[in-house]
Amino acid sequence: MFIVSRATALLLLLLLSTLSSLAWSEDWIYKLHEGENLTLVKERFLKPEFTAWQLQVYNSIEKDREIPVGTEIRVPIDWMKDHLAGVEISYVYGDVVITRRGDDAGIEAVKGDVLKAGDRINTAARSAASLRFADQSVLLVGESSEVVFDALSSYRGIGMLDTRIRLQRGRVENRVTPFSRPKSRYEIHTPAAVTVVRGTDFRVSSDRLNDMTHSEVTEGEVQVTAQGATVFVKQGEGTRVVSGETPAEPRKLLPAPDMTQLDLTRGDDSLLLEWAGLPAAVSYRYQLKDRDQVLVAIGISQSPRVEIPQQPAGEYHLLLRGIDELGLEGLEGEKVFQLHLQPPVEAKPSTPPPGVASQLMPPLFFPHGMLFRWSAVSDAWGYKFILARDVALRDVLFERLSFDNGFEMGYPGPGRYFVAVEALAEGDVGKRLSDIYVIDLPARF
Repeated sequence: MFIVSRATALLLLLLLSTLSSLAWSEDWIYKLHEGENLTLVKERFLKPEFTAWQLQVYNSIEKDREIPVGTEIRVPIDWMKDHLAGVEISYVYGDVVITRRGDDAGIEAVKGDVLKAGDRINTAARSAASLRFADQSVLLVGESSEVVFDALSSYRGIGMLDTRIRLQRGRVENRVTPFSRPKSRYEIHTPAAVTVVRGTDFRVSSDRLNDMTHSEVTEGEVQVTAQGATVFVKQGEGTRVVSGETPAEPRKLLPAPDMTQLDLTRGDDSLLLEWAGLPAAVSYRYQLKDRDQVLVAIGISQSPRVEIPQQPAGEYHLLLRGIDELGLEGLEGEKVFQLHLQPPVEAKPSTPPPGVASQLMPPLFFPHGMLFRWSAVSDAWGYKFILARDVALRDVLFERLSFDNGFEMGYPGPGRYFVAVEALAEGDVGKRLSDIYVIDLPARF
């Protein structure tokens, strides 16, 4: 009788498992926590036809009862009851690039892209991206940031399990849904420290230039560890970690700015926002969002005022926080305000003498579109309205014939456009074009 030893069987099964696993696309990585073993992993995640023994063989583990806490267990995705849910990009503001695991070149990020473990996201200056996990946790990647998803275990039907995010530089803001499972973890790693939470609102920044990490908590509590020392940062507190040092004692964050007396001055091309300053603030971070909570302007101001580009009419949310001398960002104030359509400019069209061109007036903007008006010409029998993409009016989007001195149209989308009107008269040899009017229409997210 031929007897096969346990070690031989293990090698045979390992060989078979390795050969068969070539058909599987990739592995999901799960880190064992205290009190867990392969049997629990099998019951929680594997399909009925797969066993803990197969999982043991696949990971080359000889003794399943002696697996150290923190061991990373590889699980073929095709073995699992359901597929892992990635993190989806809710919206992109500015220039954002994602780099897939194993790729050298990045691609432009767009709304709806799904990021998996090993993927990377980079934001440029004045840019940001909002990401949403399967359990509705939200991660906002701020400007000039680089984030790598080392582990991304947001599992459909179970929620967040083991998510590790590496913040190389920049800033992230997190709103983590409280975990339903006691072993779930959400970690932010920076070169200087590790921040661990179980469900809270907090912010982390990594200053690569000064080798420094800041952690601020606006709701709940986080655990910050560096150089073997751990501090617990509670709601309304923050801490700073210098690379190579232990975390500083948590300190109280600056209060939210008083925004009850927000002053809004509207110019032709910009908005000036001013608010009451905080005595201890050295600067302010501002975020302007539209009614759908999508960013339309971000940045840092050294004084309690900021000038931003003009925005279309609608509802807006201004979010402000003061920054103290250590670089910790304080509690956030919010002000909701309305931008109304600017009142029409009353202009009395004049009638130039025969042989001259019309005068094009500034357009009027409405929720449904734009109204263009021009002066009448006494010998003109009609007018040709022209909308083009170039100042030479060669790349024409459309032309319209009008028999009066006005034309209303819908929005053609974001971009720069050039508008002119040609007066049409009997016997005209040359064109009688008005001055060319330039329109910059902002993007709407």
